[in-house]
This record gives sequence, structure tokens and C-alpha cells, in this order.
Amino acid sequence: MSRQSPYSRNAIIESLSFLDAPDPPRWTGKLRRPDGYRPIDVLVFDISGEFLAIPALCPHEGYHLAQCPLLDGHTLVCPAHSLRIDLKTSGFRVEKDGDQFLLPVDETRLPGTIENELGFIASANGAKGGPETLVKLREEIENLRLANLKQERQILVITQSMDAMLSESQQQQQKIKEKADQQHSLSRFVARVMDAMDDLLFVIDTEGRIRRVNTEVARELGFSEAELLGCGIDGLLPPAERQQLAGQLPALPWPVQSVLLETVRLHGNYTGEHGLLGKNRDKPAAIYWLKGGLLHSEQGKLEGAVITALDISELKDREIRLRLSAKVFENSSEAIFITDPQGVILDVNAAFCSITGYVRPEVLGQSTRILKSHMHDPPFYERLWQALLGKGVWKGEIWDRRKNGELCPMLLSINAVTDEHGQLTHYVAISTDISHQKQTEQELQQLAHYDVLTRLPNRFLFKDRFEQEILLARSHNTRLALLFLDLDHFKNINDTLGHWAGDYLLQIIAARIQSCLRKTDTVARLGGDEFTIILPNLVGIATATELARKLIEAISEPVQIKDHTVYVGISIGIAVFPDDGTDFDTLTKHADTAMYASKAQGRGMFQYFETGMNEAAYQRLSLENALRLGIERGEFQLYYQPKAACVSGRITGAEALVRWRRPGFGMVPPDRFITVAEETALIIPLGTWILKAACLQAHIWANKRAGFRLAVNLSARQLLADDFIAILDDILAETQTRPEWIELEVTESLVMHDVDKAAERLQQIRQRGIQVAMDDFGTGYSSLSYLQKLPIHTLKIDRSFIQVYRGDPASNEAAFIKTIVSLGKILDMKVVAEGVETESQLQLLQAFGCDEIQGYYLSPPLPADEFQRRWIEPAG
Repeated sequence: MSRQSPYSRNAIIESLSFLDAPDPPRWTGKLRRPDGYRPIDVLVFDISGEFLAIPALCPHEGYHLAQCPLLDGHTLVCPAHSLRIDLKTSGFRVEKDGDQFLLPVDETRLPGTIENELGFIASANGAKGGPETLVKLREEIENLRLANLKQERQILVITQSMDAMLSESQQQQQKIKEKADQQHSLSRFVARVMDAMDDLLFVIDTEGRIRRVNTEVARELGFSEAELLGCGIDGLLPPAERQQLAGQLPALPWPVQSVLLETVRLHGNYTGEHGLLGKNRDKPAAIYWLKGGLLHSEQGKLEGAVITALDISELKDREIRLRLSAKVFENSSEAIFITDPQGVILDVNAAFCSITGYVRPEVLGQSTRILKSHMHDPPFYERLWQALLGKGVWKGEIWDRRKNGELCPMLLSINAVTDEHGQLTHYVAISTDISHQKQTEQELQQLAHYDVLTRLPNRFLFKDRFEQEILLARSHNTRLALLFLDLDHFKNINDTLGHWAGDYLLQIIAARIQSCLRKTDTVARLGGDEFTIILPNLVGIATATELARKLIEAISEPVQIKDHTVYVGISIGIAVFPDDGTDFDTLTKHADTAMYASKAQGRGMFQYFETGMNEAAYQRLSLENALRLGIERGEFQLYYQPKAACVSGRITGAEALVRWRRPGFGMVPPDRFITVAEETALIIPLGTWILKAACLQAHIWANKRAGFRLAVNLSARQLLADDFIAILDDILAETQTRPEWIELEVTESLVMHDVDKAAERLQQIRQRGIQVAMDDFGTGYSSLSYLQKLPIHTLKIDRSFIQVYRGDPASNEAAFIKTIVSLGKILDMKVVAEGVETESQLQLLQAFGCDEIQGYYLSPPLPADEFQRRWIEPAG
């Protein structure tokens, strides 16, 4: 065992591990040499309190000896080739220092000596054969050392090469890291640029799936990036637009994954207007201007496309508004022209050209003075410019001149237009031709104050002038006469010849009245056939009397209306200011009262107002009120006058006649109240009651006497009322009256109110199976034409023709009766004679073939109970 030299230092055994499984336990570690050579794996054994170290690898084949057992307590045998190592003779003594071992090493030893000596010792202990074997072992050790040295050098070269490669690798990694950092920085920069864009940006792959979006997409469409990534871009297009793009694609040899991508690929670069659907599908899709470009790799391979979308909804709205404004400008019916601040015309629309007669090139660059009419004074234009310069707007009526020199009234509106700095840039004028409006105003003024037919002042202008004349008469202390004129029998002209003839007659009468007046007098038509005349500046009443007589004479002259010569009269009522009243209402009322008094005296006359006339008017008003109350209280009852066959005398029916038992006045005859009822329309409720009461009575008597028919009179107002047929149906249903039990009588004058409407109503009555009789035939304007037109079953000869017959069959009266009976036979109508009172009248009617008679010869009108006892019950 070698000894320590004074020139030695310790080698440390590191990385110690204690192995307690082998027998005996031992330590394994690495001997770090002071010469810097690689560490040596060693084993340390505790042999009788002395610590000995040997190489851990067998020097022959390098087998690790850590698990090899000891023989004899100090000999280690290699299991690979039975090499023996005696620890006592071959081991190096080591010292334990805490948790490590120290091996004293001589500094004079060359590098590798320790390892060689350890190996040599191990070999010597295991060798057999003496000095030759030892020499061989030493040679082998030397060779091993040289090989080890060579190996160490190779390892050094490899290590240096690896260090160089590692250094280069680290440099490459650094460059890659720097490049990755640059790429990452660039990516962040690109992302910031994308997010800074106002446009929406989509990056899609070759299948149209969204791979990247900017933040503007989320802000405008409401989708997060995670919701869109991987979704098809086509899903954001409205279905109609997807279908439109698909229809524009040609046939492709590959399946279409995205119509938008294929459209971009087809055009290379694509632009177009499209809507994009947001997350909120209830919100209308905004309009975007889409730009699409293909995305290729560095090698030219298609990787997808980049789509940008600019929201142009506001631009489209502006475009639409501008387009609409242009349409309004061009198609407006009002003239529109635009000028600069100096009034030079810059543009005009079609309506301007149409209204003024100028063509567009003739007025562009011209001053608006080209339209000046010279109808306005300088102050007018001063006020116009003051309003424009002060308020920026002027509106009013102005007279312009057309190209042909014609003047035209215009409603002009001028507005100043300023820029964003408030500087005046233009004037916009809108002008409306109000020629028609002005004409209409004149016509309305005429209509408002003048009668359309006669061109005379109407009621409104008459009142205005009359009140002015009252003021003048009061101030000048003079009299004033008011004349009310009403034509006599004017209605007959309308009924026989038609309304056109009546209108023509009114025009002739108006002209005749005007021819009788002074220039200071005023004539007005109040309506219908009523006229009024104002006579101012009267001292007495002689002038009014003279005029009244002159008017009666002039109007009574015949009037030729085509082939007809007609005669009319006039009734005049006169009231005088201030004798008969001092205000408009009083004087007009008194003049009207006097006019009705004139008619009552025989027509064709004039009458001054008298105080007693007010009493007559009061009596009429009182009668109207009592009549109204009597209908409500049921003060009326029906009387019945029988009708019989002219030859046999058999009772065939009766006529229902109304009577009024007025409390305190007794029985009021019909001629006292029927006219008032007609004029006040009270005949409608009264007639309805009569018809219902008669139907109830007809139901009773028809069941007791076969063929019995009850006649009921109808008034004009009643028949021509819109709801009459409905009322008739209700009464028939309510009273269970059969149509053959009743007959409805109408007069000629009733029918002539409106022949066409009356014919329609009578036809509706006949369709229900009810017979219709023409009452009072011969007293009106009988005409074969309307008799043939109307659905009449029976003609009733008016009592006046029967009563004038005095027993002479050869008289004119008899001939007239015969004519009516013959007419009825010709028209296949039943003829009934009213007012038969004598035997001679009956015999005449029998001789002429009259069908039935009615009158006092048979019986006066009787109450229902008495009529039943006398005429119904005997038949039973």
C-alpha cells in the first residue's frame, strides 16, 4: 500500500451512496481527482475499522462490482471472469471526514497514476503465473492507458464539437426566439391595426369558415369572436342574397362550400352591397359595402380570403333621400327653382317650365327679374328682401309673368340656404300656380252670395244688404219696404214638364222682376220659387204698391217653354220699416206672413202686413203643437165610408178616413189639420198609425165578409220616405193582415212629386200583392204616359166631377165622366166614383159601366162599431 508523501493532497470521493443489501455493506461514489481528469467510480469497504477503496469496475471487462460478495472477509471476486481483489493488499486507505471520504494523493504522480495503480493492483491480485504475467498485465494496462488517453482525447474533441454545436444551437434558438418574438409582436400589431379599423374584417379559410375577426364585428353584429370562429361566412348573409350570389355562379367542378368565397374566387377581387345579419335577428340587417380578396401562401397555394365590410346604411339612406329629393324636385307639381345669393337662376324643375312656358336653357343663368310682372310696387319687394335677409324665409302671394306675357298669380315660398359656417349659399323657391284657386275663390264667392240658377243675390247676401239698408233708413229717417214674392202653381210646371222647365221659368221670372226695379232696389232669390225685393228711400207706400201691381202684371204674362205655353201668377206680401218692424227678423217674418195671407185671398194678389195676421200665424202654430200632442195622446180615430158595386149594390169594401177629436174643440175636420201635418212632417207618424189601425180593422171585417177590402190613403211624405216599405212589412206582419184585405190610395199630386221614385215604391207595394188606387183622378195633371208607367189597379173619379152633374146625360159634365170611365176600361183598371149622392148620378155611372161607387148615397163615414152593425153584421 503506498504511503503519503509530504507533497500530497486529498482527493474527495463524492456522490456517496450507502449499499446495505450486499454483504458486507459498502459505499459507492466517485473519486474526483485533483488533476481534472474524469472522476473514477470507487467502492469503499469498512475492513476491521479501516476504510479501504478500490475501483468499482473490473479492469478486465469493466463489470461493476458493487453487488459482489467478499470472500474471507477481504477478497472481492468478479463474477464475470473470477478476478480476485484482495482489499487488504490492493485497496487504498481512505479517511472518513464527516459524510465524505478523502484519499491522500501524491502531487508528483502523473495524471492517471491513481487509476493505473488501482487497476494494476487489482490485476496483480487476480493474476497467476508470476513475473511474466505481471509484465503482460503492465503492458495491457499501458495499452489500456494509451487507449483511455486516446479515448479521452476523442471525447474531448467530441465534447468540444458538441459544445460548438450546442453553442450554435443556442444561437439558433435565440434567433428563433427573436424571430418568434418579432412574429408575435407583428401579430399583436396586426391585431391592433385590425381592431383600429372602422370596417368589419373577416378572415376565412378555403371552405368559407371564419378564422379571424376584428373587434368591430362584435361591436356591430353582436357576436363574440368565439361564437363566429369556425362558422360559415355565408350564414351572415340574408337568405335572398345568398341565393342571388349562388345564381350568379357558373357550374363548378367542385362542391360549393361558400357562395361568397366562390364569388371572390371567380372575380379575384369582389365588391358589392350586402346586408349582414346580426345576433339580434329582429333588428333589420344593416347594409355593408363588402370587399373580398383571395389569400395565398408564399408558395401560391389558396388559403382563403379576407373580407372587409363597411357599414353604408347611412350612406344608402342619404342616397335614397337624395334620390327621392331629386324625384320630388323633378316630379313636383309645384315650380321649384334654385338661385345663387344674387338671384341668378341655377336650376329649375319641369313644373317651372310647364307653368312659366320657358325651357330650362332659357332661364339658367338669368336673373329672377325675368319673371317680374310689374304688378307690385317697390315697397313690396323691399319687404320681401328684408324678410329673406333677416329671417331667411319669405312666403306670400305674388304675380308673375309667363313667357307669353300672361300674368299668373303664384303662391311663392323662398328659403335661404347656408353652409356649415352660416354663410348664405343659395335660395330655394317653391312656387304654386294659384290661377285655378283664384278662379275657384271667385266662383265660391259667387256661390256663397249669389243664386246659381238666376245669378241673383242669395239669402246670405240679401240679409247683409237688408241690414245695411235698415241702418241707412234709420240714419236718414226714411222708410224701407220689403216684398216677399211666391209663384202660384209653380209646382205644377215642375211636375208636368219636368224640373228643367221649372228652372227655365225661374230664370225668365227673375229677368222680369229685374226689369221692373230701380237701380237702387235689390232682388234676391231665397230658394225654390220665393223671391224678395228691398225698396229703399221710401217716403210713403205708393212706390211699393205701384211696384207690386207692376210685378203681378209682368209675371202673369205667358211664358213659352219649347212647345208649351205656361201661365203662372205671383202672391206678394209687403212689410214696411219702421211701421211693421225695425229689425231683419221681424220684417222678414211679417212680409212672409203677409204673403201667405195674399195666397189665402185667392193668389195673384199683394197684401200689406196687418197686425191681425200675427194672430193667424199664432193660431197655425198652436194647431201644429196640438196636432203633435194629439198624435202622442192617441186623440185620432178612423171613420169608414162604404164602397159598393155599381150595378148590384153589394158592399165590396170601405175607405178609412181619419178624424181628430181634439179636447175642448170637438171633432176637427181633416181639411183643418192634414195640410199642417203634411207641412210639418207630422203626417209620417200619423200616417203610420192610420195604416196600422186600418190593418187591424181589415183583419176583423175580412173574416166576416168575403172579398171585403179596406182602402187607406197615403201621403207624399209617407210614400217617399226611405223606410216606408220596411214599416209596411212590419205592420202587415204584426197585424197578420193579408195583402188582399187592404188597398192603398195615392193622389196624382203625390205621384208627381217624384214620378220615378213613386213608381218604384208602388211597384214594391204591388209585388206584395196589395192593390193601388189613384185617388182624386182628374184634378191634377193626368197623363196617359205615367198612368201606363205606374202599377195602378183602380181609378177613383174625384167627387168634384160627380157633384157638378145635374141629371143631363148629354151635358159636358156627363161626357167628362164617361171619358174617365172609358179611359179606365182601356187601361184595364177598375173605376170607382166618389161623392155619389143622388139616384141620377148612380144611373149615369151604371150606364157608363162604372165598377163601384162611394158617397153619401150609400152612407156617410161611420165609426167602426156603427159601420160594423150596419154593413158587416147583416151580411153575416
